[in-house]
Amino acid sequence: MLAATLIAALTACGSTVTGTALPGETDTRALDSGSYPVEPLNAHDDDPVLAFHERYEVAALRLADYVINPSQIDPQLKYGLDAGVTWGTIVPSSMGSYGAMGDAAAKHKMLFGFHSAAASAERSIYDTFDWPRKEPQSKFTADLTVLQFPDAAHADAAAQEFYDIDFAAQHGANQPVALSTYPGAHAHWRPDSPFLRVFLPHDSYVIALLVSVESPDLPALTTRAESAFTTQIQALTATTPLTEEQVLALPWDPDHVLMRTLNPDQSTNPDAVGGSYILTGKHGAVHFANRRVLPSDRAYVDQQLTRMEADQVAFTTAAIVIRTPSTDIADRAVTEKLFPWQVRLDADPAPGVPDTTCVENRRSDSVKRFSCLLAYNQYVGIVSSNQLLDAHQRAAAQYALFANTR
Repeated sequence: MLAATLIAALTACGSTVTGTALPGETDTRALDSGSYPVEPLNAHDDDPVLAFHERYEVAALRLADYVINPSQIDPQLKYGLDAGVTWGTIVPSSMGSYGAMGDAAAKHKMLFGFHSAAASAERSIYDTFDWPRKEPQSKFTADLTVLQFPDAAHADAAAQEFYDIDFAAQHGANQPVALSTYPGAHAHWRPDSPFLRVFLPHDSYVIALLVSVESPDLPALTTRAESAFTTQIQALTATTPLTEEQVLALPWDPDHVLMRTLNPDQSTNPDAVGGSYILTGKHGAVHFANRRVLPSDRAYVDQQLTRMEADQVAFTTAAIVIRTPSTDIADRAVTEKLFPWQVRLDADPAPGVPDTTCVENRRSDSVKRFSCLLAYNQYVGIVSSNQLLDAHQRAAAQYALFANTR
């Protein structure tokens, strides 16, 4: 009996035991990830530290979740034209003379802001170096900007100066316009033009709006402007203005969603201007459907992100990562092929990468020919390339990055 016990103990400690191995996670070392990085930038628990001025861009990306999409003014405004952050002297050209408006924003201590533009027709373009113009096929356009100032007094003064600068720049061609619902708004238009520009102070914010209709029609323009302001002011009730101290204390990627996103450039700093390194919520992400980061059909992008119940969305130059509420929902995104753009047909899957699907895209909807979508726990990753092999390697690298990120 003692001998049998000793034999059993020795077998357990040093000998090979036969049996069937339990299924485990894919060995990422066996995947073909090409030369793409497979470890997160904070692999050694050293999260990137942002420079002083970059905190304002983080605050602006936070604000993006509370800036309305122009489609909330009119569902026809579903094609994205532009979106981006503002801080310092950076303001969108839709507000008027770029240099003068930027100087005025800085003079009144603007902290940060966000703007979003859309139109009722794809590829509509306006020229705002003088008074704006647009392509004829676009019936409606809207570019809405929300800027935050230290307090209401600074916002009031800024809105007045924005208007004064812009109105003077029109050299008598424009006329003041009153909005009955918003008597504090500063608005003007050109009677032979379908555009209206308005600056409305609201608490610590200035809401700037450039809106157009099909032909010069002042009642239609003022109705749209008032509707936009009502909707935007309501959206702002879900957040609170930030103090400068709060801006500087904002966390950047606290849940490490960006750290999980394939990032060959090894970027660490927010870049919402170029759209190459962004973290925002689902609503904020839809603003970036403007043919730079996502296709311009914001309605379709919003539909797909909603089906994924997207919580946070991260963008780099190489990938998109969406955090969903659960593994089941992430897996469903793969099985239902919930790409944020229209696809043409299936493509070969990435070899060895579990929970993934690859497609060939409609070229009008994506700047890349092939895309792969993969799931890992509650995360969904999307990578794209003009070559299928490269798309497969990116998918493998994205999977490995998911597996290697805590």
